[in-house]
Amino acid sequence: MLSPSKFCALSARNNQVQRPNILSWISALRTSVTDVTCAGKALRGILLFLCLVLLTLPLFGQVVSRKQEIAVFSLGYYKSNIPADVLGNIDEEIKGVFINIGRFDVLGMTQRLESEDINAFIDSIKAFKEENVEIPEEVQMGKEFFTAADLNRLIGSFIVVIPSVTSYSSEQLDNGEYRAAVKTTFTFLNVENAKAFAHATVETEAQDESLSKAIRAAINGIPLQLTYEIRKIAEFQLKTGILEVSGSEIIMELGRDLGIKKGDEFVIVTSRVLDSGKTLTQEKGLIIIKEISEEVSIGKIIYAQGGAQVGEQLNEVPRLGFESAPYVHVTLPSEQGDDSVVLIGLRQTVIRGFYDFRPIFGVEVPVIANILWGIPFNLYMGGEWNNYLGRVQITPMAAVGMAAAYLWYLQDDGDPVFIFTHLGGMAQLNISYLVNKDIKFVLEGGYLHWFSMDPTRVLFDEPLLFHDYNGFFAGGGISIKY
Repeated sequence: MLSPSKFCALSARNNQVQRPNILSWISALRTSVTDVTCAGKALRGILLFLCLVLLTLPLFGQVVSRKQEIAVFSLGYYKSNIPADVLGNIDEEIKGVFINIGRFDVLGMTQRLESEDINAFIDSIKAFKEENVEIPEEVQMGKEFFTAADLNRLIGSFIVVIPSVTSYSSEQLDNGEYRAAVKTTFTFLNVENAKAFAHATVETEAQDESLSKAIRAAINGIPLQLTYEIRKIAEFQLKTGILEVSGSEIIMELGRDLGIKKGDEFVIVTSRVLDSGKTLTQEKGLIIIKEISEEVSIGKIIYAQGGAQVGEQLNEVPRLGFESAPYVHVTLPSEQGDDSVVLIGLRQTVIRGFYDFRPIFGVEVPVIANILWGIPFNLYMGGEWNNYLGRVQITPMAAVGMAAAYLWYLQDDGDPVFIFTHLGGMAQLNISYLVNKDIKFVLEGGYLHWFSMDPTRVLFDEPLLFHDYNGFFAGGGISIKY
């Protein structure tokens, strides 16, 4: 009997490893049986093979991602008026993203290419690969020169990334502050077939009292957006499989080695071949990562039609890393006869990098004053503790904050006038139901208390009342993951 290990050679394409197909095992069996002269030995071999197939059947067809080699060019800027120090900072942030995302072996290139040079670069790579011509000692592309060693390194890489600044601006606003804006595009080239397969655009801007701080803030916004844009590209999305199932948890291959973080989500996918010969792939479940080690991760099963099975395929769900929840709260009337207060709010939750505890921040508008005199709003931050019961999620939450009012009819040297009105916070319990992998319905209840900082402020001999308000409240909303 031939050893089954002889038929377990992994076939790698792009960044993925494909598990062996069952046809190769059948072929091996045929060869094995012909070599067996004893009928009893053949029968035992067949039984052993069938047992092995039953045990390992879920693993067939499973795809597992591996790190990809990627060459990242320096930032192109020739048609931009971007200062040299700003250029260097953007370059540093970009290469840091490709390193920190964890799914690449990064080769940093010192050369810069402009967008109009990309086609010429692709044509040159294609000629070197297809025509098998000898690479000269030095080749000019655009304004840059490449040595033969440079081009050989690029041809040996799987993917080349060409970033370029398409616009940069900085200006001083009427209020004396500075605004800086940067727009950067990224072209992703598959060297194997010498074709561009993806493009991404990242636009960031910021405003500050000093120009240098505004520029720095705009640059600091690049990593979050760029990371998301990379994870959205199909060729870079992680794929893996279930190694073990224990109750409502699974263990999957891949961990910190491929940049997985707590709160990342994976869908369980199944595939079947239709009568037409086409393959239908469907999502049957959702996993949220709760613990990470170097090479494996533990995930919580949120839902799985028919249950999760060892060997099933998992595909990454790329998200920016937030939940946005618009809601309405109404305080219950107190025994003193105080009027109910309606609060209309928007809460943001940071989900990537967190599992049970997650930071929250939000803004809400309490209907407590005449908007002819001022528009009040509350700003708060805090945390929540998530408990997952399948699609149902029970979440205690607490936050503190401060409140202000926007006096829209007043100006102070051209700036709008804000006055601080309250300090306070709330504690509440949320019960949500996951409708699909992106949307939840939420019911909320709790207690809030906002203390007035000046309950009888007077403007133009007219009272502007921002009194204390507190009490138990109830409400609800929806939560959208993105």
